[in-house]
Amino acid sequence: MNYPEGTPLPLHQPMLKWAGGKTKLMPFIRRVFPMDPARRWVEPFTGSGAVFLNVFANHALLSDSNDDLINFYKTIQTKKQEFIAQITALSESTFDKPGYYRLVEEFQTTEDKIRKSVLFYAINRLCFNGLCRYNKNKKFNVPWNKKDHLEPNFPRLDYLSFRLSGVELISADFEQTLVAATGHDQIYCDPPYIKLKKDSFTKYDGKEFSEASHTRLADLLVAAHAKGARVAISNSDTEFAVNLYEERNFKIHRLSAYRSVGASSGSRQAVSEILAVLE
Repeated sequence: MNYPEGTPLPLHQPMLKWAGGKTKLMPFIRRVFPMDPARRWVEPFTGSGAVFLNVFANHALLSDSNDDLINFYKTIQTKKQEFIAQITALSESTFDKPGYYRLVEEFQTTEDKIRKSVLFYAINRLCFNGLCRYNKNKKFNVPWNKKDHLEPNFPRLDYLSFRLSGVELISADFEQTLVAATGHDQIYCDPPYIKLKKDSFTKYDGKEFSEASHTRLADLLVAAHAKGARVAISNSDTEFAVNLYEERNFKIHRLSAYRSVGASSGSRQAVSEILAVLE
């Protein structure tokens, strides 16, 4: 999509709830990592798409290792009306705890890709804190949030569909995505954060994202930058993270974000994060 130079870009909310969403941080991200519409926008950890929805990007490659997430985006991109019909019908139902788990069971067993994307969205809205978490057997295992009905946000759906037009969507891990990066790319990474404490949630798609994974990711970003790409990565403000990026000549920017802590969805506190940039 084309934006005239100087056009202000409002903040758009994603359809999905997602741990660590970046919508509220976008003014800061835009300021320290200016968007160049002439470059292809690349995200190896697309998540809710909160960053992509709020950048100037005429061309984009969105990737994620979560097959269900990419299937959801492909459905919105190519089968929007079928999605709307099914989610509208589902929103006329009420849900209790057994009803929620019936949705989860259908989600895990259906082979119909459109139906699976509808259920993925429904579960995202009905599960605790909007977490997307799988066990080692790749089974979705987030409990019900006690909400008894769905409220699909159709304006957000329309904007997401609009932005996904012409976007390349792939289900792949970050290595596959970044190895194919070119010098004309602008790359933003929002990986599972380095742990602040032992019980921090750092698994994605049922797999632990280790310090070795973070090191490999940083090295791939350096390699992409050597080709001419502009790169940035978000992470927790830890000694390991700061050393990891400073040793590779990233410029470190610090910012505060409010995150949920503990078991309560209403328990939030300010935490320090970093945005590391190679221009």
